[in-house]
Amino acid sequence: MADVLVLEADGIGVSFGQREVLRAAGLRLRAGGITALLGRNGEGKTTLFRVAAGLLRADQGWIRFRGRTVLRPRLARLAQQGLLYSSQEASLAPGLGVREHLEAYARRWDGAGRLNDAVERMRLGEWLEHRAVGLSGGERQRLSLALALVRAPACLLADEPFAGVAPRDREDVADAIRDLADTGCAVAVSGHDVDDLFGVSDQVIWMTAGTTRELGTPEEARESFEFRRGYLGPAR
Repeated sequence: MADVLVLEADGIGVSFGQREVLRAAGLRLRAGGITALLGRNGEGKTTLFRVAAGLLRADQGWIRFRGRTVLRPRLARLAQQGLLYSSQEASLAPGLGVREHLEAYARRWDGAGRLNDAVERMRLGEWLEHRAVGLSGGERQRLSLALALVRAPACLLADEPFAGVAPRDREDVADAIRDLADTGCAVAVSGHDVDDLFGVSDQVIWMTAGTTRELGTPEEARESFEFRRGYLGPAR
């Protein structure tokens, strides 16, 4: 299953005014696989995800989703085809409660049979009557991943899912990501939390100077002299 390419993005270039953010960047996400995208702040990780999700138009490059080239990527259309983008600041409605979010997703994506398992998996039972606006960063991430479990997407782009998450919640986040991959979902996760990202991923992409480099497995990435020198540092 992991040999089936679900999302491909190649040659992606994006500039904001005179500032070039992406230059020939790319992603290749396979069914059942988890890819970690690492890079320093400002290297364009979020920009690449937003282009792939149809939230931002690229100046150049192409995207293929589930075997079809997408000429004008739009989030609504890609979502219909199975793509889910989860940002660092989760796209939650402040006025809605946790239960309301989950039930809305269950109705929209035929996920009623997955709802209770998602609540239990992400330990949200005691928060069901709380409003999203009152949740901590880690609780919001758990809710976002519970929504993903309810929806069961073909592809998940999770932008910094470990950011602001307490140590006791990190295992829940990692387990949910693995659960999604086990269903055949192609997952990409970004961030700076090397140990967490390496612990959950199968493949590593390094973003530097607006470009991407596929480094192989986490073990192979750690063996890359350029990656250690340019990102991990000598202690790693």
